[in-house]
Amino acid sequence: MKRVILQDVAAACGLSRSTVSLVAQDSPRASEQTKARVRKVMAELGYVYDRGAANLRTGRSMMVGLIMTDVRNPYFADLTMAVEQGLRAAGYTLLQGYSYDERARQERLISTVVEHRADGVILLPAIGSDAGELRRLARPQGTPAVLIARSIKGLDADYTSVDNVAAGELLGEHLRDLGARSVAFVGGPAGPAGSTGREGRYAGLARALKRGGIALSARGRHTSPATATDGERITHELLGNENPPDVIVAYSDAVAMGVLHALRDRGLRAGADIAVAGFDDVAEARYASPPLTSVATFPGETGALAARLLLARMADPQRPSESSIIAPRLHIRESTASFTPDTARLLTVSARPR
Repeated sequence: MKRVILQDVAAACGLSRSTVSLVAQDSPRASEQTKARVRKVMAELGYVYDRGAANLRTGRSMMVGLIMTDVRNPYFADLTMAVEQGLRAAGYTLLQGYSYDERARQERLISTVVEHRADGVILLPAIGSDAGELRRLARPQGTPAVLIARSIKGLDADYTSVDNVAAGELLGEHLRDLGARSVAFVGGPAGPAGSTGREGRYAGLARALKRGGIALSARGRHTSPATATDGERITHELLGNENPPDVIVAYSDAVAMGVLHALRDRGLRAGADIAVAGFDDVAEARYASPPLTSVATFPGETGALAARLLLARMADPQRPSESSIIAPRLHIRESTASFTPDTARLLTVSARPR
């Protein structure tokens, strides 16, 4: 049976081959009405777009690699969707993978992206990554790249993130206004191989609290992967200490969900007996019990910016690297809004899980 080609579709539609080609590429230059008409004919004729031939003609794969650490965090899910939407509008398809914060896995994913001749890559670097490991993404010979959320010293690449130091300061100023006396920062990897996002949030929080003479747990003391399970575990440990904190600040809202669960286990009320706050302001924060105070870090805006930066980089590989930093915003909710240390329940080692 003769293979259906683009010219056959054009003849059946009564349109030019160039117009039908735009539809095949899902180009915004073709109207939705025209796309619907052409796609109907394509389906009737059994036409299949020859992406390989198109790539040879244009010198592009029309694929972009997106390498994230873990999509289970709602922040990363929102960011991923924004990246996909921004690139799809320009005709690109995502080749997506997850490093789980493992550098060896990340290296294999980068190799896959390069081997498939992706036109660019958006990367949330695994913890501990260095410029040497990411040499395939170095300009001008390598694959155009944009880094998200974590910067890499010595790597010349475009970068977008929220201002994590400012995010920590916003929350610290709020807690200072509440009259908090001691604050624990829970979750997220720290230390030399840690997350630049966590380090920034901790630094901003510590700076604001210090101005009010408020104690903050020792640097790196309550670190962990950024999961609800870890937030729950560390909270139980904190509440078993002789002098538990007035406030628990979670590295992310995902961690904060575990903190809230641990408090309920011990018969304590977040926002009354102890204040709780987090970062990212994912949708679940508004619907938590009680609603969670959180600093919005705008994953959707971050993902859209990353897509725009990569499109600009692919269009002009020689342009200077650009860093686009997003301003955070504090949303105060019940988990801290009415908290005062003077009316909080005295927490002692007798507060055991129910």
